[in-house]
Amino acid sequence: MTEITCRCGATMLDLSGAPIMTASCHCQSCRDAAAQLATLPGAQPVTDANGGTPFVIWRKDRVTVTRGAEHLRAHTLREGGTRRAVATCCNSPIYLNFNGGHWLSLYAARFDAPPQVEMRTMLMDAEPGTVPEDGIPGARRQSLRFMLKLLGAWAATGFRFFKMEPMPRLELRE
Repeated sequence: MTEITCRCGATMLDLSGAPIMTASCHCQSCRDAAAQLATLPGAQPVTDANGGTPFVIWRKDRVTVTRGAEHLRAHTLREGGTRRAVATCCNSPIYLNFNGGHWLSLYAARFDAPPQVEMRTMLMDAEPGTVPEDGIPGARRQSLRFMLKLLGAWAATGFRFFKMEPMPRLELRE
């Protein structure tokens, strides 16, 4: 069992089993959301030095909020879009939830010792010159390897879908 918490510890998630993968996303949506969330009082950045957002991707059926669910608020860039859960007790982004997905993308910043990034995705949106030549594979969108890992994890669930509890919206002040 792995536990992750928000920065102050008021919100905790229990994670069972192993992660599906660890990936750093460079899409415009993740970069825009990270920039917006960084403006929250006391917030710390969730991007890496290259502008990517590292995520540890876990099956939804293996993630349980065990403490602090009342602190979670949904941040979306547009109505009906991907929800990013933020613990408002300390303004810590916790996870990204794709609508209809069978996985959660947990912010690697929430892990005491996050697994090494295995791949980079959405490099078509990366700022020029920001992706290092360090041997970590990357793809303009999502690679076949990325999609096969997600498909394999979905097959392991019996091709089930998992709904997340609705949460109030996070209101950012302009």
